[in-house]
Amino acid sequence: MTTTIATRTTRTTRAATPLRFALTFILCFAALFAGFEASRGSPFERFVVEDLILVPTTVLIDRITPSEHAELTSGRVIASPGANLHVTRGCEGIEMFLLLVSGIVAFPASAGRRVQGLLQGCLLAYTLSITRLMALHYILRYSPDAWEALHGLVLPLAPIILMGLFFMHWSGRAVHAA
Repeated sequence: MTTTIATRTTRTTRAATPLRFALTFILCFAALFAGFEASRGSPFERFVVEDLILVPTTVLIDRITPSEHAELTSGRVIASPGANLHVTRGCEGIEMFLLLVSGIVAFPASAGRRVQGLLQGCLLAYTLSITRLMALHYILRYSPDAWEALHGLVLPLAPIILMGLFFMHWSGRAVHAA
């Protein structure tokens, strides 16, 4: 009889783990997303979006292709002769960071593994955000016919897939390390 109870307890714990992960992930993402939405228009939001993402993107475009003469204008437009990339809400890649943080917080791993995952994942998410915006600028400038397909499907989806693969790799290593 004791064996049956132990088996049921083990099964219940295993079954609850995915549910606990999902609920923690959803609650964490909702809280982070609500917090960031509440900061819209604030100095914090301008610092994160403009100073940390859009300014470096514009600088990189200019360094890689000085003939672009790219500049960040008011209204979050990366402007150059022949291309004005309007970076609207949601296009700056913040949600990718929030998804990553939520997944790592919800995953049962040690604090050290979580910090490692956050550092590596945030670096990847940051690189993907800037690379995506640079690609959108160049597509708008040099291949406007491809804009709809690349802007609407490929370039929003590809970074999310890459972040998902990163999370799967990180979580697999975190489980094996435990």
